[in-house]
Amino acid sequence: MKRIKYIAIIVSFAVVILGLSIWHIVLPDADVSYTERRELAEAPELTLSGLFSREFSDDLESYLLDQFPMRDGFREINTAFRLYVLGQRDSNGIWIKDGSVFKMESTLNEEQVKYAARLYNSVADMYLEDLNVYYSIVPDKSYFAAEANGYPHIDFDKLVSIMNENVTCAEYIDIFDTLSIDDYYRTDTHWQEQCIFPVAERLAGGMGMAEYLTPEEDYTVHELSPFYGVYLQQSALPIEPDTLTYLTSDYTENAVVTGPMYEHEGVYIPELIDDMDGYDVFLGGTQPIIEIECPNARTDRELYIFRDSFGSSLAPLFTGAYSKITIIDLRYVTSQYLGNMVSFTPGSDVLFINSTLVLNTAMIMR
Repeated sequence: MKRIKYIAIIVSFAVVILGLSIWHIVLPDADVSYTERRELAEAPELTLSGLFSREFSDDLESYLLDQFPMRDGFREINTAFRLYVLGQRDSNGIWIKDGSVFKMESTLNEEQVKYAARLYNSVADMYLEDLNVYYSIVPDKSYFAAEANGYPHIDFDKLVSIMNENVTCAEYIDIFDTLSIDDYYRTDTHWQEQCIFPVAERLAGGMGMAEYLTPEEDYTVHELSPFYGVYLQQSALPIEPDTLTYLTSDYTENAVVTGPMYEHEGVYIPELIDDMDGYDVFLGGTQPIIEIECPNARTDRELYIFRDSFGSSLAPLFTGAYSKITIIDLRYVTSQYLGNMVSFTPGSDVLFINSTLVLNTAMIMR
């Protein structure tokens, strides 16, 4: 009887392995994983000389792992087991509350934050002597949920204090109280454009431009789905993707956006929702320098925004107030060469705005 039982187990195991192998062969290879936001490995070229090489075996292993049938399903089962059966409070630093996904970050890197302040001061000394300079800080969405739910988090108040003590070139505009957890995407780190009118109003007010902002009621809301946020792939759980929204007005539609990779009429590129990073819908994603010409703007003033990806969805809300908006990402352009690429018009406004996540790793900026 035992022998029959063992034979049955062996046969069942062999059938599963054989079935998965056949499924792997028959199933078409996927080019990208939208949940992981990356390209998947392709089958390595088989040659006689490379058959026994280490490189071939490594490439083959990557290919088999990436193209394994039901790969996302097995990842979901593993994470769900750890969270809901073993009772772990997070999975690889990712935690979930009320359907929203968060990334745990508990260490405040004070030297990194001080570096950000010094970089702001250095850029201002080199280029911004005759301009009106302001700065603001975008709180990570864990600011609104981590402490209340007992999860570790960085000391946000101290981060702001360090910046205020060390940034000597700019006036601080506080936007923390204009935001809530509902203003951020459930599966992503970013805020939702239709929710940040209070942010835009606070910033514009601080720069003396509030009266020129396009009123919220003058925008048309557009929806794109599915939007797979950056935390969706990291959570490896069957969470419904978000719906990305963007706002159009006469000002955004007539603006001309010029970047190193394209020139585009209108500040949004909706077709990029299907790319690996759907947030690239806003201004085409991360680029070193982008210029927005706003021919219908209500003033002839210029605005320079030193930003990270949060600025991509914020900048369009200023197209009615400024005739030209230049967007600079110091993660992708070195500040010491900036004068060769950007002409700063005296009397213009300058806004440094980075998220707490970027300020806490500020040495990625140069």
